Amino acid sequence: MSKHLKKIIYYGNNSQQFAHLYLPKGTTNTAVVIVIHGGYWKDNHSLETYATSAIVEYLQDFDVAILNLEYRRMNAIGANINAPWPATFKDVADGLDHLKVIGAQHSLDLERVLLIGHSAGGHLATWAASRGNIARDSELYCASPLAIKRVIAISAILNLFAANEVDQPEQINRLMGGEASTMHQRYLSCDPLSLNSESINLTLVHGAQDTCVSIYQTQQYCLYAKGKVNQVIMAEADHFSMLPHEGQWQVEQWLQIQALIAENIKALV
Repeated sequence: MSKHLKKIIYYGNNSQQFAHLYLPKGTTNTAVVIVIHGGYWKDNHSLETYATSAIVEYLQDFDVAILNLEYRRMNAIGANINAPWPATFKDVADGLDHLKVIGAQHSLDLERVLLIGHSAGGHLATWAASRGNIARDSELYCASPLAIKRVIAISAILNLFAANEVDQPEQINRLMGGEASTMHQRYLSCDPLSLNSESINLTLVHGAQDTCVSIYQTQQYCLYAKGKVNQVIMAEADHFSMLPHEGQWQVEQWLQIQALIAENIKALV
């Protein structure tokens, strides 16, 4: 039986603007771990169906609060009507900043926050932690975003300008409402590599056999990283094999992910 109490938190009026908040029983001044699921920013996955649900379950072994974040996602088929730019980014930003509204009520220590994401969720996690570097004239600029000091990004899309390094480059164009050549400033405000932050302690995990998101995305970020980056390359892993899910996955790789999560949680305490 889980020692966590689950609550649904709404940070907006749209049906997708919510999160599942798990609170450890009998714990106060609690560190927070935020999980952002992937799925190419599309609505064919949710916070409950995506492979990161295994991470949420594992986190309940620790005395931390867990925020499993949902956000507006693109239509899986056809035009992106449900989440045109900048809806997805605003939702992630608003969902995280909502913790400042509910933090005292739930005895959350917002000085100790870890953000975890996979694939498109890894993109959003790294981006969210870098929001302090967004230009003031951007629609996504925020004067005082929630400070994120630690991030684990798994199989993450980290360079939106290199759409040729993902197997569905059209999804980046749909997310951004156009190509980088015509939306340059918009891309700059949403691209983790461009926003490269010195203040993040970042762990980047990537499978060398990943055919969905090229390992170059992680390697290039590490090459130009300004902050502390721990690069973890899994030689035998593909895009999903390190997370338990309905397809093929590897226990050894999942144990390595667990160890990285535990190490980062320990560093928060």
